[in-house]
Amino acid sequence: MFCVGTRTLEWTFVKEPLKRHYRPANSTPSIVMDALDLSVNLRGIGWNWSKNVYIPPETRPTSSRTVFCAYVFVSILIRAFICGALHVAVRAFSPETFVVLSGGTIFDTSLPPLIRYIRSSIISVVNAFGIFSIMQLEYDVFTMIGVAVFRQEPAQWPPIFQAPWLATSLREFWSRRWHQLFKHAYVTLGGRPLSLIFGRAGYICGAFLASGIFHNVVVIMLNGNVEMWCMLLSFGMLAAGIILEDVFTSLTGYRVGGWKGWL
Repeated sequence: MFCVGTRTLEWTFVKEPLKRHYRPANSTPSIVMDALDLSVNLRGIGWNWSKNVYIPPETRPTSSRTVFCAYVFVSILIRAFICGALHVAVRAFSPETFVVLSGGTIFDTSLPPLIRYIRSSIISVVNAFGIFSIMQLEYDVFTMIGVAVFRQEPAQWPPIFQAPWLATSLREFWSRRWHQLFKHAYVTLGGRPLSLIFGRAGYICGAFLASGIFHNVVVIMLNGNVEMWCMLLSFGMLAAGIILEDVFTSLTGYRVGGWKGWL
């Protein structure tokens, strides 16, 4: 419901009517189904407002619905195993705090600084892959339901990620390789308003500001003691990093990339 509420704010600022330019074969036009699809179709697949949302290239077999579903089912099994393994791995670092909603710090002050930060870095990396895996698992499950149960076309469920670990810059990571499910909302509610005042930098900062607020609301649902500045600072640093990449490009004429950008 929070996501639907966010979508209604997006629709307040649309500049042209929302139109569906793709409809599955043999489907009957329906105002009710179109309204439902518009509400939950986060990337706007098949709608005119999604033209600026990047869709990763398809790598799964789509010639047959049966083969496609079999591929997705295998992916579900693999992702489920990976999610369980990573979850157990993270919990093993701190069984007393990482198994409760109140949580705990990833920094063990009883350890020497070097060991302490190596430990926290390992936890962060493992958890990042865990977040990627659980989101991919959830998307695969919904893909299976949509294609196998509701007989949707595989084209309506394009890939959600594009190997984010191969990104060679922050810009590439957030604009192409990470999921773009909420990009339109962040840009509409945060990026565009601030860009009117601060230009391109305001566009970037506003989008990540909206993202920080959105993620803070989600975390509060699990732990009401979380302070908003934590999310705003972390996502604000991402905006600062992308702006620095743009400054580097403007000064040198080269884009951030390669193995150095990957590091």
